[in-house]
Amino acid sequence: MQDSRSQVKNPNVALALIGLAIFMGATDLTVVTAILPKVMVDLDVSIDTDLNHAAWVITGYLLAYTISMTFMGRLSDMIGRRTTYLLCLLIFIVGSGAAAAAPTLNALIAGRIVQALGAGAMVPISMALVGDLFPPQRRAPALGFIGAVDTAGWMLGHLYGGVLMRAFDDWRLLFWLNIPMGMVALGLTWWALRRVPQSRAGGSFDWAGALLITGSLTALNIGLAAGGEMGATNFYGERIGPPPYALPLVIGALFLLAAFVWVERRACNPLLDLGLFRHRAAAAACVVNTLVGFALALALANVPLFINTRLALFNMTDPDILRIGAWDSGWILSALTLTMALTAVPGGRLASRFRERLPTVAGLLPALVGYLLLSTWQADTGYPVMVAELILVGIGLGLVISPVATSVINTAADDHRGSASALVIILRLVGMTLGVAVLTLWGVQRQEVLRAAGATDPLAAGDPALFLVNVAAQVVGETFLFGALACLLALPAALLMARKA
Repeated sequence: MQDSRSQVKNPNVALALIGLAIFMGATDLTVVTAILPKVMVDLDVSIDTDLNHAAWVITGYLLAYTISMTFMGRLSDMIGRRTTYLLCLLIFIVGSGAAAAAPTLNALIAGRIVQALGAGAMVPISMALVGDLFPPQRRAPALGFIGAVDTAGWMLGHLYGGVLMRAFDDWRLLFWLNIPMGMVALGLTWWALRRVPQSRAGGSFDWAGALLITGSLTALNIGLAAGGEMGATNFYGERIGPPPYALPLVIGALFLLAAFVWVERRACNPLLDLGLFRHRAAAAACVVNTLVGFALALALANVPLFINTRLALFNMTDPDILRIGAWDSGWILSALTLTMALTAVPGGRLASRFRERLPTVAGLLPALVGYLLLSTWQADTGYPVMVAELILVGIGLGLVISPVATSVINTAADDHRGSASALVIILRLVGMTLGVAVLTLWGVQRQEVLRAAGATDPLAAGDPALFLVNVAAQVVGETFLFGALACLLALPAALLMARKA
């Protein structure tokens, strides 16, 4: 591998150009949150009857984004990471064109899925390319850069969408712009990687493993997402629980996962080298990574939920309150996400100098304290306090991103680096899925319990808006405690991380 790296005169330039495409794909993760209402109007989608269907513009992208990682990482090991990376970027461009020209909601969902199949694979393949471009002692800062670019992309997605919609009022333009920008990125990336030799792993592609893990992730995501329907009511106005398919899908996902492990242990050319988990550092990093994803999802969901709820209840007659809530949620949440992006690179440098365990522990401790502080939010908690506490969490989680990736990627053999890189992102997304599931399953029923218990509370009759905000604050605070618990559970695993195990 040293010879292949020596042919790239300036690997930092190559890394920067790789980051362009990563940023585009990550931006499209969240860009539709700003345009979905306009999409529904333009495509004649009913908010009353088709909202769940429209949500697949977002859900379908996330699901395809995750599934793409499961097999594209291994495919990049087999046919060459440079070729696979450029192919994925081309797929993203084609999907963007399909989404821009979509005449119906189903066509838009299909275009978004094609987009995600390309975008989802670019992050793990780029992480594997770091191993081709840099020696082991220089990989951690480069991986921190990729983590920062990826985080900044999905952080700015909703803001980017909001600005363009305000300026042009045309959601299709968001997708059309991806085509020229993507073509420029394609040409520049080809130029930057042209001297990176194509190292190819032998063997055949593990189709059985790919089908099983795809089925497991699909069933898990759909089953856990069904918890969001707990807030619905039936014909009589009674709250209903999750739909009947939710639990069977989750159980089915676990069975498919068990079958995947069984197949992989016996496959001649497995999709994922399960031998990684025999290495203490890699296994511990995977545990930390999943728990960090879990905690991160709680913050990403809770902050806009609480801010919008409080503003709406205290300003029910203000016609612009939803717009104000979207703006306030965006800039306050950036205290978390922007800080994560800024500290991901220093986290990589610390891992390069002091090994992975020290920055991981150093990150989890402030994140733990930050989540404990977030759990104390009240109805009158001000924005400066929210921002300060979210910055603390962002510093902690940002420091962890690069060390856990480095631990896994440095453990993997050269011909499995692509699949190992994919594992890092997949586990973080699985953790985020579990975090959202806890938020919905716990939050909805807990809110109902607190509202029912407060039926005799004088505040419920005297100031119902304040009463409901107090309930929301308590529920949000309790779910932040789950985030603190995740950080606490990650600490023992972090202490097991070391470069040699």
